[in-house]
Amino acid sequence: MCDFLVHRTHLYKPRLSSILSLSHHYHSSSSNHLLAVLRSDHSIELWNTHDSFTLERTIQPRNASHSPELVLWLEQYLITAGLDGQLIAYDPITFEILTSCHAAGGAIWSLAKHEITRRIAVGTETGHVNIYQLDEDASQFSLATSVCKQSARIVSLAWHTTDDDFLVAGSINRIYICSTRQKRTIQQINVGKLSSTSNRRGQKDTIIWCLAVTDDYTVFSGDSSGRTCVWDAVYGTLIRSFQTHRADVLCMTLSSDEQTLFCSGVDSVIVRIELVSPKSETTTTTSTTTTTTDSTKQWIKTISIHSHSHDVRSLTLIPSRFASIRNKEHNLSNKLMLISGGLDARLLVHDIVRDNSKPPVLWRKCFNFTQHRNKIYQKGNYFLFTYRDYIELWSIGKEGGVNDNGEDILERAPKNLVQIKTKHQARVDTVAMTVKKSKDDEQVIIAMGDTNGLHVYVIQGLDIQSQLNVTPIKTYSDEQNIEQSFSSITNLLQLRFHSSSSLYALTSRSQLYCFSTSSYKLNRIISCLPSTLRFEVSSKYIATADRYGHVTIYLNSTYNILTQLPQETYQCTALSFNNDRLACAYADRSLIEYDIQQNEYSDWTRKYLKRMPLQWFSERSPIINLFYDTKDKLFVVDSTYLSIIERGKKMPGTYAKIFNSTNQTNSPIHVCKQFKYLLHVTLLSSTQLFVVELIPSSVEQCLPPALKRKRFGI
Repeated sequence: MCDFLVHRTHLYKPRLSSILSLSHHYHSSSSNHLLAVLRSDHSIELWNTHDSFTLERTIQPRNASHSPELVLWLEQYLITAGLDGQLIAYDPITFEILTSCHAAGGAIWSLAKHEITRRIAVGTETGHVNIYQLDEDASQFSLATSVCKQSARIVSLAWHTTDDDFLVAGSINRIYICSTRQKRTIQQINVGKLSSTSNRRGQKDTIIWCLAVTDDYTVFSGDSSGRTCVWDAVYGTLIRSFQTHRADVLCMTLSSDEQTLFCSGVDSVIVRIELVSPKSETTTTTSTTTTTTDSTKQWIKTISIHSHSHDVRSLTLIPSRFASIRNKEHNLSNKLMLISGGLDARLLVHDIVRDNSKPPVLWRKCFNFTQHRNKIYQKGNYFLFTYRDYIELWSIGKEGGVNDNGEDILERAPKNLVQIKTKHQARVDTVAMTVKKSKDDEQVIIAMGDTNGLHVYVIQGLDIQSQLNVTPIKTYSDEQNIEQSFSSITNLLQLRFHSSSSLYALTSRSQLYCFSTSSYKLNRIISCLPSTLRFEVSSKYIATADRYGHVTIYLNSTYNILTQLPQETYQCTALSFNNDRLACAYADRSLIEYDIQQNEYSDWTRKYLKRMPLQWFSERSPIINLFYDTKDKLFVVDSTYLSIIERGKKMPGTYAKIFNSTNQTNSPIHVCKQFKYLLHVTLLSSTQLFVVELIPSSVEQCLPPALKRKRFGI
């Protein structure tokens, strides 16, 4: 293995957005298990929990006034609502807006669904609880009924799983039990106010932030006093009250067997409450054996999880067998995965055992910026950074020799050349860049896809002595020479240049646009497989990958399908061409190399790549990028490690410690562990690497102050 000169930069600082709401879509007949994550910048991220929590795509708000605060799945449809009063349904394949309506009653504060009847309950600012029905073809929302009208806003809702007539609404100081058939409140629970010395009247309102209801009509509530209460909804009486937190309880989730409840809030502690039975008392005599069992079950507080540093805004439970990979345990029905998110902008996934025989284990920390593909590009001496509503073009400093300490120095520091902002507050979806060289000058061509469409810019005058000039390309021509606007190509997933002659754009409708950059003529629109997420281009081939493990190869000259790789269980997360070979990385971290000419797996795949050490698969971060160099080395990049795999060498043993070993001279797998978090790696030359990383300390500096904790000795 040769040494590399590494150009390491910390200039990229993405904005961190807190998590507002989580919702998981589960269907037993398919592997399409998506976790919708709604963030404070009103974007929605779709994480595939089946594929080791792979971030598939991000849905940006198409309107600046659209500000969703709540998200849920109604069967296969994604529903959002927010303080703008809009109720929106998305297409289950393209995730474009199908229909929307303005809820009666103003801002929407709470949302609940009834899976059987396909109805949605909406709690509004004016105290209305409205029931909306989504049509069979999801063409529109219709107002079915209005349940009740209260004086204060409805901040929380919970619907009985089977009894569609039983709906619970939480407001200020009160919990309302509503009947959807009678269209009125049948029970009112007065929670009461809190005594407060800061208030002139000596009392403070109690806000019911979250609710949950069981099949036996037991209601759980979390309020602003830090209490988690258990209520009998039939009689309206308090069963148990727990002072679970030191501040507001903002969220809770109930397991499917209704034996376990998790709650959390401002103090960032996740508390578990369980329904347990008293121990059986056995009395043994010389003649008979008598067993006395108390059948009365009680809710008790058991454990606390201290994993988050800031407020926890949302919790959800999913079955463990749909989230873990390569799990050798057979008793998976006893395991759950607890997913939590909040102000610290990260998803935490805990392994939970139902019977509480083992403590919770932090299985995964998921950062969105480590899986944001197509946000950073490098070509030649230029690199491109993508932010929420603008992009920045930088130039790389040039190598200038060695200093007194023997360290490589740069002749010129990286320089910010130009910043291009979007218009009308549009959000950037994806970007691509290429460098076109001529005898006198070189120019950079940038393609940017935002919520308004596709934009192409030509940047000239990059020399220090010249004046910088940015020229937008506004139109393109199709086969009939009809002028069309680039803005007609919306909902872009990925852009890619091939050298400086072709531009490719993939949309959410699985359409791949192929352009010629000489005249910006549209050569072809390829209809790919549904749910295609990413693609890769070479001089001969185009490869596309979808959500369901399909990889399809097209001829670049005729745009016809050449072959399709065998379907894998997990989706392909990264692609790379090397002449007639295609390397694919899947969500379970398995690697394959396909020989396109022979139309089969390469010998390297069959002999070595299928025999990777087990520790390679134990790493839980998915592979985000891979590429070849000219010496038949495959570079594999995830958020933690930069791995280099050499072709033609025998793999180490099954139980070899490749990530822990320091002496890797004879091993074909070389692992670099000095970067965290890795965002982008490219090869500048045969001996130089360009690395963009985000150090953990800079992430913590972006977060707001957390709730102050009194610690011993401080």
